[in-house]
Amino acid sequence: MRKRFLTGVLVITMAASLSACGDSTEAITAAPAVTEAATEAATEAKTEGATEAKTEAATEAATEEKTEADSGELTKEKYDSMTAEDLLAMANIKDTQALTDDEYYWMLDTYKFVDIDYDKLEMDYFHSITYEALKQCKGGSTHRIMDRLVTSEYPQVRGVGYGSVSGFFGASDKNVDALVKALETETDEYCLYKAVEGLTNEMAKDPKVAEFIFKMTEHTNPLIRKKTTIAIGNTWSIGVDGTVDKIIEMMHDENEEVRKCAVEYAGKLHDDAVVEPIVEILNDPSQAKVHGSAIRGLSYMWLDFPFHKATSEAAYRATMDYYSKTPRNQDIPAWDGIGAFDTVSEKALADNDWYNNATYFDPDEFTSIMADVIADPDVNWLARGCAMKAVHALAPDHFDSLENAANACGDHKAIDEFNKQKEKYASE
Repeated sequence: MRKRFLTGVLVITMAASLSACGDSTEAITAAPAVTEAATEAATEAKTEGATEAKTEAATEAATEEKTEADSGELTKEKYDSMTAEDLLAMANIKDTQALTDDEYYWMLDTYKFVDIDYDKLEMDYFHSITYEALKQCKGGSTHRIMDRLVTSEYPQVRGVGYGSVSGFFGASDKNVDALVKALETETDEYCLYKAVEGLTNEMAKDPKVAEFIFKMTEHTNPLIRKKTTIAIGNTWSIGVDGTVDKIIEMMHDENEEVRKCAVEYAGKLHDDAVVEPIVEILNDPSQAKVHGSAIRGLSYMWLDFPFHKATSEAAYRATMDYYSKTPRNQDIPAWDGIGAFDTVSEKALADNDWYNNATYFDPDEFTSIMADVIADPDVNWLARGCAMKAVHALAPDHFDSLENAANACGDHKAIDEFNKQKEKYASE
């Protein structure tokens, strides 16, 4: 029986992804109450009929004292020596199970003491005492304090806001506007990276978001450029003017990792215009390390795992042509590319009638090409195992015919792998 991937897995994955962006595990910001001195100042102003200027002065005094109470007592040295419980005690939270937005912001603000790794554009949220403290709390919402987060003087705090702007139902117009405004003057690379991450699914929402994402494709940091290819090449960006041309342009980026990401995510746009540029890369032996990603990009178009809704004969033919090409060697064809279609969702294939809709797919042809790969002694041995799994996934009735191919390659690993897989599938 072929492997099944349920929708629930996708939801869990999405939830985990959002958590990594800082959107879940709502934090606590205990902004201590306005001090007695500030309250007296306000009361006196009211009692004596103070002027507007006096009222403003009282408000400013309250704000200054509140700010000092929020963060003045905490330093990085103290933070690094604290426990999560120490931090919660200092926050002076009224109810850890019902945080106010001010309490939540106070806690998020302590992320400013967590170091940013600018070489990787990462911040280790999950090993910080702030994160550990937040796990003990409930309440608060990044979405309600987004404007405060993205205008913080600290890049760590701004990054929390940028990275958590979207949820399961997308970002609100108000928060998108707040980010777009903040990004007009943002220069910190970590923050720009988190902003691209947070706005990945929002290009169709606002032309200014698309403009920002496209601008980041020209950033000098390849990590930021790589992240933009994910934003451009996903189903949420389908139909946004310029995405197809831009992702094709990114296929020629000077950085190999950016090129890999571009050729793979181009397939998620489901536009046959990307097929020819991908084929050009597949025909270039000097880019063998990019071939696996290119095949995965094509497979999104003709197999469309895990949904199996989209079809593309052009992408399928390009894939089969690549694996039919000889002579082969240890690098070409890319063994990891076959892994893009060695697992399917049997339910989705049936629900979306993929076999009837994908009229180009011929189980006999597919099996013949995979068998030829398996029998070729020059092929990387890892490709043989993937090819066997691919046949079992898409043409299971043909799996037993691969035994001759496994024997023909003259590599004992091939027949061992065939027997191992046959035994496995028989037991399922």
